[in-house]
Amino acid sequence: MSSVRFLLAAFALALLASPDSSFAQPDAAGPVKVLIGFPPGGPPDLVLRKIAVRLAEELGSSVTVENRPGASGVIAASAVARSAPDGRTLLFGVAANLAVAPASLKAPPYDPSKAFSPIAEVARGPYVLLVRSDAPATTYAEFIAWAKANPGKLNYASPGNASVHHIATEMLKLSNGLDLVHVPYRTGLYAPLLANQVQVIFDSLPGPLPHLESGKLRALAVTGTRRLSRLPTVPTLAELGVGDMDLNSWWGFVGPAGMPAPLVSRLNAAIRRAVADPELRATMAGWGIELSAGSSEEFGRYIAHENERWKAQVIRIGLAPQ
Repeated sequence: MSSVRFLLAAFALALLASPDSSFAQPDAAGPVKVLIGFPPGGPPDLVLRKIAVRLAEELGSSVTVENRPGASGVIAASAVARSAPDGRTLLFGVAANLAVAPASLKAPPYDPSKAFSPIAEVARGPYVLLVRSDAPATTYAEFIAWAKANPGKLNYASPGNASVHHIATEMLKLSNGLDLVHVPYRTGLYAPLLANQVQVIFDSLPGPLPHLESGKLRALAVTGTRRLSRLPTVPTLAELGVGDMDLNSWWGFVGPAGMPAPLVSRLNAAIRRAVADPELRATMAGWGIELSAGSSEEFGRYIAHENERWKAQVIRIGLAPQ
């Protein structure tokens, strides 16, 4: 073999082996599995399953959703962090497992800024403060008065210790000098609230909408800095003078660390096209969710920012590392 032919052959082999080449991308027929760290039927699961249908069309391959609930989503996130960076296994990450859990664990199993390849954030929205419709509180101010008149007698639910819901309610307690009792429920928040086993919860849309529409629950306030278009009469906590409660649930796609840049770009473009679909956006708008996907770099910066922010809140409320 001539030296020129030998060099050309070596160059071709190097391209095939290079993790940055287009050959590292999954082919159109290759299946993609998206893990989610929460049970079926919750807000992140409902959103993901709608997006997955459109994403499969954009990728030209099957996209399956696999629920691996537990440990505030850490089980699913850890599994993805250990996966091959080939685009076949992704995580639908949320604030809980990409920011809050790593910020509140004594020995987190991963650093969210190093263990994952950010791909695209797809949605962000506030939490809603909810009580039963027959509770003796029709406004946020009345709820505060009710809680202060009954110290230690009102319970609130969360999916578990150091969950977003837990920390958010502890922040609310600290801001108002309240004595509410935390009761973790890993099987869902609405059954204990509707049964009056707990008297208040925080949750994100679309979870409470059926109960609000049926008249069983009442929304008193939302976190964040602007009102929800789906709940236009419900004030923000900022409007009500409660500081430092600009909290959001957020969802997005990440893969294992080390994914080739062309692969991340391809997946980011497919996700952005998927969430731009008018029918999907209309469905999400009906749930009170606004879809919007940015760049992978933007998502990476946001994950790092949120991780540091939740660390500060964990310290502020005095939550002992788990």
